[in-house]
Amino acid sequence: MRAHRLSCPESFTNRVLLLALVCCYPLSLVVPSSWAWENGIIEDGDVFVLGAGLAWALWTWLRARSTPAGFVGRCVVPIWAMLIGRELSWGAVLFAPSLMTPEGPVFTSHDLWYRPFVTPVLLALFAWSAWTAWRCRLDRQIHTVLARGRFPWPALLVVLASALGSSCAESHLAAGVPALQNQRFEELVELVGYVALVVVQARVLRACRAGARDAATATMVPAR
Repeated sequence: MRAHRLSCPESFTNRVLLLALVCCYPLSLVVPSSWAWENGIIEDGDVFVLGAGLAWALWTWLRARSTPAGFVGRCVVPIWAMLIGRELSWGAVLFAPSLMTPEGPVFTSHDLWYRPFVTPVLLALFAWSAWTAWRCRLDRQIHTVLARGRFPWPALLVVLASALGSSCAESHLAAGVPALQNQRFEELVELVGYVALVVVQARVLRACRAGARDAATATMVPAR
């Protein structure tokens, strides 16, 4: 089987994602610090991107329930929901901040009346996603995408690099780079990472649809 060659739009998107990731650090030195505040402009962008990913997955699931793409959409809907909840501090940002500091407002979910229910809901969402992956044999769908050489490795690498950069900015890694430890860099790389995650989903869904079309075409060709 021939290796899949990236189309011009895919190659261009990969370059844009990589360029955006590289530009996060210089941009973090010039953008206003208020943009990176919790519930600020960049975090609002995070929620918008995650909402787009959720809507795309949900639309695919409802539109193509019994297809490989529909199975993938059904599996990742809870993941998008959990990521949105995390960015919104489980809803705390919808209320007044608990504290105002020079680094911006502080929102905490500890005082929310429904906070004890957050963990059970997250476990239920994760269990739903895991059960869907097992029930719909998601491993077969991903294996098909891999076998066809259509897995979006470059975009996934941007996601992983963004997660690494965010961990460095939050000082979660022992080898974190001190120069990267600022809130603006953290928020910027997270935004790029979320955009790359939407790109990963889009390409996997497209590859699943293409694989299903090819399989249907193959079954319609009469044997000689």
